Amino acid sequence: MLDSITPAPMLDRLAQLRAQSPEFETLHYILGPERILEWAHSVGVSTDHRLRDLSPPVPPHELRSIVAAPSESVFLWSGLKDAQMLATYIDRYVPARTARSIDVLDFGCGCGRTTRFLQHLPQVRVHGTDINEALVAWCRNNLPAVQSSLNGVKAALVAPTGAYDFIYSLSIFTHLPEQIMKDWVAELARVTADGGIVLLTTHGYPAIDTICASAPHQQMFQMSAAEANDLRRDFEQAGFVYQRYSPDVIDQANAGDDYGNSFTHENYIRRHWDNALFEVVDFVPGGMRGWQDLTVLRRRARTS
Repeated sequence: MLDSITPAPMLDRLAQLRAQSPEFETLHYILGPERILEWAHSVGVSTDHRLRDLSPPVPPHELRSIVAAPSESVFLWSGLKDAQMLATYIDRYVPARTARSIDVLDFGCGCGRTTRFLQHLPQVRVHGTDINEALVAWCRNNLPAVQSSLNGVKAALVAPTGAYDFIYSLSIFTHLPEQIMKDWVAELARVTADGGIVLLTTHGYPAIDTICASAPHQQMFQMSAAEANDLRRDFEQAGFVYQRYSPDVIDQANAGDDYGNSFTHENYIRRHWDNALFEVVDFVPGGMRGWQDLTVLRRRARTS
């Protein structure tokens, strides 16, 4: 899978490094072919000027810090791993694309953390949309192969009905209050083709367990250990829990006034998201790097 994401000139540069450097040759043996590609797309881009020149530009620190860990190599590595996961789901759920390209939408694309990699997939047209104007502007200026657009707080996209074969949204439905989340699920259903796939991530037990055990995560989520344990105890009964961010965090994110942390139980997802619009075809606890739960929805056929 990484071979399809990795441009040929980058593979050539790795072969050159391997031929020129005994240390890199050893690293290649230690890591193996798959891991050396992970190194190339993250640490390699950060440390080797040739690999950097062969990759899309890296967003500046102030933009990376809004959407992910600000560390350049961590930003790149996490985007690569998530892109690998998404490519696997595209291959699994989207019909074989022999006659046409498929349209993929990143809802909440940020500054292209995953789209920078997915744009290299064969027969895939990548689109991105985000609420933050600075992030969208960066993508438009630096990732020309990705069609990036701005969306507002209101659940309305500029795309026509049934425009996309595969939509994904990572770490967005983890931040929305309940009614806004429902509105966006309905809007994503509108722009998904019949039989198309929507993949969403949410906070569930894996995230809550991490918060319960980790003081840094408690600080990040602005809750005490006791509050985190109360959340876990009551989670199944509550089904959905939303906690609004402090004003300073909301100002930095620039994602609207109703922005915080939401926790969505699997039972809630199956009860509310399996409906006339969608079928829940998969739910994977911790499916995104062991941290966020992953839900796969298939768009039901529209009635005439």
